[in-house]
Amino acid sequence: METKQMEVMRTIENGATVWGYVEASAIRELQKTHPTWVTIIANMKELERILGVKFDGAKRPPYFGAILTDEGKEALAKAGT
Repeated sequence: METKQMEVMRTIENGATVWGYVEASAIRELQKTHPTWVTIIANMKELERILGVKFDGAKRPPYFGAILTDEGKEALAKAGT
C-alpha cells in the first residue's frame, strides 16, 4: 500500500467531511483502487442527517462525507499503522 493511500485512509478512518478538492480526489482514487475500503456519502440530505447540520446554499457545501469500512480499517492495520 502506498504512503499516500495510508494518509488518506487515516484521514477518513473514523469519518470525515471532505471540503478540499485535493483530498476529495485522493479519496475517489482510493475508492477506484479499493472500492470495498471506503464508503462515500455524496447525498447531501443524508450527510446533513449524519452531521446534524443544514447546508443551506449560503456557503459552499462539502464534496462529500467519507469513512473507512471495517475492511478498510483492517487493511490499514495490516499495513502497520
